[in-house]
Amino acid sequence: MRRKLERLRPYLFGAGLAVVLTLDLANQWEVPVAQLPGEFFDRYFSGLDPWSEPSEILRLAEAGNKQAQYVYALRHTAYAPVELQLKEDKPLAFRWTQEAAKKGHSRAMAVLALYLLRGTGTAKDSVAARTWAEQAIAKGQPMGYRVLGDLCLEEADAAQKAAGGSMDKTAYAAYERTLRQAYAYYRRGADAGDRVSLRKLAEGHDKGVPGIPRDYDLGTELLRRAAMRRDLESIENLSARLEEGHKSPRDMAEAYAWRLVLAQLTGKQEHTDKLGLMEQLMRLEEVRTGQKAAAQILAELPSEASDALSRLHTVR
Repeated sequence: MRRKLERLRPYLFGAGLAVVLTLDLANQWEVPVAQLPGEFFDRYFSGLDPWSEPSEILRLAEAGNKQAQYVYALRHTAYAPVELQLKEDKPLAFRWTQEAAKKGHSRAMAVLALYLLRGTGTAKDSVAARTWAEQAIAKGQPMGYRVLGDLCLEEADAAQKAAGGSMDKTAYAAYERTLRQAYAYYRRGADAGDRVSLRKLAEGHDKGVPGIPRDYDLGTELLRRAAMRRDLESIENLSARLEEGHKSPRDMAEAYAWRLVLAQLTGKQEHTDKLGLMEQLMRLEEVRTGQKAAAQILAELPSEASDALSRLHTVR
């Protein structure tokens, strides 16, 4: 028996390594393991070059190629890789995103749901937004959870405003159920790696909403996770949180690090000016520690190109 196990050891090791590598790849690409084959195909074998001439992509889109439809739409938004961006055209982006969604492009389904929720390039339609978000989720697209969470949060806010702060027990119970559902969706989105869901869940723990107990430590950790996925709003919120020492222990070195990261990512003078003000309140050793931490964070963050390119893929 022992000899048999020894002979099997290389195979067991290989199987274990394959599992680890598969999970690691799923984490890097931010997709469920079951979606890896489709993601791999879309990345390397889909046959559509997003750098093709716009006229060629449009030709393919008009011929019914759903990836071409989605890419052509994306290239007319501010979310495409910089070198691929064409003139921003929200109605055009909406139209081609809708065409791709109708053909089963899961990322397009989620983006379409967001457009309908916000009224981007079209009239606002919460009912249609919910339908498309649910279809996106059914195809493994975690962004759909974020849209459903936003829809529930919007519904709860509307109910609260309509009541004018004087809800009866029945109305308040319905309001509370809607809030619980919103954050249940954000939690599922966060578990699947959606960065906005992570930020929304952090906000829930900061406020202490129904079903989400107030927990500043967990809120801080969720913000860090969103920040490490290059969510600029989370990076700014995290820096301010650490500097103020209100919802987490004050840590000027880490606050400085995240502010420096934000300055590097955005190039905005306001963040550079803020760094100068922070340095006036810090010891040299704290500044140096923050600079080293920022360098490490920047090395681990997804690059601007990879972050933008991720939006080109079907299941992202």
